[in-house]
Amino acid sequence: MIDQLRGLLRRNRWWITRTLALPVHVLAFAAAAFFLVRLVPGDPVLARIDTSGGFSQQEYDRMAEAMGLSGSIWSQFVTFMGALLRFDLGNSAVTGRAVWTELMTRLPGTLELIVLGLLASLLATLLLGMIAMTSTSDRVHGAMRFYAKTTGALPDFAVAIVGLVLFYVALRIVPAPVGRVPPGTQQPLVLGFPLVDAVLTGRWDVFAAIAARYVLPLAVIVVVHTSGLWRQLSLGIEEQRADPATLFKVASGATRWSIYRSVLRRACASSIVMLGAKFGALLGGVIVLEQLFGFGGVGQFALDSVDTLDFLGLQGFLVVIAALSLVTFLVVDIVNMLLDPRRRPGVRMEQ
Repeated sequence: MIDQLRGLLRRNRWWITRTLALPVHVLAFAAAAFFLVRLVPGDPVLARIDTSGGFSQQEYDRMAEAMGLSGSIWSQFVTFMGALLRFDLGNSAVTGRAVWTELMTRLPGTLELIVLGLLASLLATLLLGMIAMTSTSDRVHGAMRFYAKTTGALPDFAVAIVGLVLFYVALRIVPAPVGRVPPGTQQPLVLGFPLVDAVLTGRWDVFAAIAARYVLPLAVIVVVHTSGLWRQLSLGIEEQRADPATLFKVASGATRWSIYRSVLRRACASSIVMLGAKFGALLGGVIVLEQLFGFGGVGQFALDSVDTLDFLGLQGFLVVIAALSLVTFLVVDIVNMLLDPRRRPGVRMEQ
């Protein structure tokens, strides 16, 4: 029994170790974020005091204590790390509410947009993969190569602006970029995810309104980010076509579609890694899209924290985004192990 347990732990050590190390990595990043935020120029306490008629040291000290910025930087650091272990990120100097509450109120809408966009990009990438394997047209392959080379260099905000000018200003076929729902419409709140909440409450009118407003930003994410995923997948497809496993399937008389599925499954690993990287990048980069379309997600909170020198709000935002990114990369590794057992740590392939 003990030997079996040891064997189980040894075979699964890679993900157990990664999971146990995750909180340590989050705390390390939190420490770095604390000191980096303090490098932002300006005094957050003075930003909250009316200095037009002068102020006393007592007024300054009271405001600093109310903002959680009293004492030396080391005492603030110890207080911050201790509170973080209790999932307490302090109170926002702008809204007066708990930073954790502010983030958890805004984050689901941002995550919904990112996840839907990346899922659509993944489906588009898989579709391109199937076309690449089934088509023999040089024009089709040339068009896909052109797409991969050009769109990957386009910034998403530029594509979004072009889309707004073309489809809203000129053609009027998308709703005005003034939020997730029409002005005056009450958005249901259950889990915090706008589309999901609309379904859970049976508000199909709200669901349709949100879906219509998601079309253009999701199209921007697909256009810009599919190219990177496709480049990785196309390289994987070329590699797996010549892999002995594929040649064995062909020689054994397997159906064409089973061969295609096998090649895609084994070629997806690098694209899945890229998908995880894009998720982390979009957590920070989607701020621009949220601004352009008036969604007001977690990105708006980050911008407000920077503009108003809200140190607690900004460092809380950085910690939560870092934690989500680290969890995402762990999930990406697990998915890769499931897709291709050869990629599991400790597995050695015979030459």
